[in-house]
Amino acid sequence: MVAADTKGSPKGAVLYIDHARHLTPLTLTYHATASRQLTSGRSDIIPPSTSTEVETAYCPRCLTFCDAASASTSLGVCQKDSGGCKDCPLCFSPVSISIDKQSSTETHLICHYICGHCSWSSKDCGVSVGADKLLEYSNNDKMDEQDAEKQRVAAISEITKELENCFLQKVSERNQEGALFHSIGEMWAKREQDEERRKRMMISSTIINDDKKKEKSAWSLGALEDSLVEKKRDLESLYLGAEKGVDASVSSPSVDDEQQTKEQQMPTAQQVAAQMSLTITAPRYQQDLLPLPVHYRSRVSRRCRAEQSAGRTGILVKPKLNPLEGDTSLRAGHGQWWKKDSSAIHVVPRVQLCRYGTDPSTGKVAALLKVKNPTLNMIRLRFSGPNSSEEGETIDAKELENILVDPFMETIIAKADLCSSDSLLSIAPCDWIELDSAEDLLLDIGKRQQDDPQVVKSWDFAPLLDALDSNSLPKLTVVASRGDTSWVEVIIPNSAAINSDGEKPPSNCFAVPLSMQIEVGNGSWEASLIKRREVPDGEQDLVQLDIVVLLHV
Repeated sequence: MVAADTKGSPKGAVLYIDHARHLTPLTLTYHATASRQLTSGRSDIIPPSTSTEVETAYCPRCLTFCDAASASTSLGVCQKDSGGCKDCPLCFSPVSISIDKQSSTETHLICHYICGHCSWSSKDCGVSVGADKLLEYSNNDKMDEQDAEKQRVAAISEITKELENCFLQKVSERNQEGALFHSIGEMWAKREQDEERRKRMMISSTIINDDKKKEKSAWSLGALEDSLVEKKRDLESLYLGAEKGVDASVSSPSVDDEQQTKEQQMPTAQQVAAQMSLTITAPRYQQDLLPLPVHYRSRVSRRCRAEQSAGRTGILVKPKLNPLEGDTSLRAGHGQWWKKDSSAIHVVPRVQLCRYGTDPSTGKVAALLKVKNPTLNMIRLRFSGPNSSEEGETIDAKELENILVDPFMETIIAKADLCSSDSLLSIAPCDWIELDSAEDLLLDIGKRQQDDPQVVKSWDFAPLLDALDSNSLPKLTVVASRGDTSWVEVIIPNSAAINSDGEKPPSNCFAVPLSMQIEVGNGSWEASLIKRREVPDGEQDLVQLDIVVLLHV
């Protein structure tokens, strides 16, 4: 037998099935207003269950925001104070505008971008402007202090605009027609010069070696000693074609050192890729790197595709214009991040897997589920077997591969096999469960927390599995209920799926499909805003939400 306590364990999970039959955790599921089905918010599923639309945009550096139309007008980059935020092209950290002296010996002021992390300066790429006009207001004693401050602020604003114009001019120069072919021509011309230089050095060294061989054609002991000394001197020389009498100990830059310096000055692939989003010419050295404008981040609204096809709006998430609205830094609206948020965790009852046990040899399963009411109204529900009578209600085999169980811990189950449909056909619904409104934990601070009921603590799967035989039927039983929480027991005598060859699949995980039937009307599930249908007397209007219980064998 295999036992598992799912607290902190990824061996078991409960997933919800949306209108497109996608398996999704409850934290990534949405429930559209007055809808009778769920919507998956996963972006990696095909076909997608939601459609997205850009509503607002904001700068991640200065947090300025605008609508989608204004963001497209500004080409998707920050335009604060007529210049916008910039990033360092070397380390991609935020840069600031600095006005300082051009050098320690000069008194002229210069305005440029500077990175506080790697000390990069835009002076290297030629993006800088003079700022000597600030000296007029700093040394003028005749002006009032307040007037001088206003003039200084106006001068700084004008200088920053000139700096932005200088940056835009550099970008336009590199994006001129023919600039790309010019840069390619320069690159090949440089390579041709390097190749000619290398050939000349090889030829000169060959000529010198041939002259030496002619001079030393007459053999003698002195000639042998001289040749050994010359070979040693050539090996210690820093130059390939060093002549006689040149001291190798003289410090001089070698070809290898020069090549190494060039390689250090060459930009990385990531830096080149960032520059190619700005210009059409690839930079050759780090001195050619321009500061990078900061792009806006979009905030999108989501809509349910099934609701849209039915002629309804189906809005699931709609953001606010100000990205800080809802933050505690503001005076009001704390926690109200969205204009609308239809996440299912606020409306749909949450089903969790507490404990379970399996017998791989016989396929027996005993599991304990926990269901909790998240709303402030009463919910009346019950669990039953899967409803596969309608066409398209079955689970596709692809949905049982690479199953996302926990989006926060990125827990994925490689594959699961669907439980045998014959073992669930005869399962009867459990008794009706009435869940009270959710308890506010903040109001119970300082009070003694209630533990689980004793029958839940003492629940054990072993005697339940031992009592099952070949004639036993699957069943759903309510174990305990208290307040907004109930515990349901699931027992399946034979859950193993059999292939067409008569063999059990090799997977270590199988999926048990169930249905959660929620009553609408009569005071039940009012938070969903679903209108009660006209049904005959004595019948109930039920909303059926399908779930899948994943169990690790």
